[in-house]
Amino acid sequence: MIKKVMSYFNIGSPHVDLVLDNNELKPGDKVTGSFHVEGGWAKQHIKRLECDLVKEFQGDVIETVDAVTTILMSKSIDANDKEEYPFCYQLPKDIDPSTEYISYRLNTRLIFQDDIIRNDHDEIIVLSYKSMKA
Repeated sequence: MIKKVMSYFNIGSPHVDLVLDNNELKPGDKVTGSFHVEGGWAKQHIKRLECDLVKEFQGDVIETVDAVTTILMSKSIDANDKEEYPFCYQLPKDIDPSTEYISYRLNTRLIFQDDIIRNDHDEIIVLSYKSMKA
């Protein structure tokens, strides 16, 4: 019970961070980097890691563009352990460019056996063809 309460308040719980090599890309480019998973104070059992590309309209409506990856796991991560998983995803060629009204981000979720979820959000800037030529 105490473990769940502490985890709810994000105290000593494991977390995930998607570290991107570059966040400014053009349509069709590959997004690369790695997921960094770090254990908390106690051993936890990881079920899966998920990542989606989402599009946000004027900070209001969010739409899932693509389910980027799901890594199924059935493993435990010990306290203070650090693990890294490679990440590679090709942006759709027909994706709209980022503007002041449209933004993109990669939403990453680390899901544990007791259904506790840790989130990470990383912005992607999709360049227009005009800005690439300038």
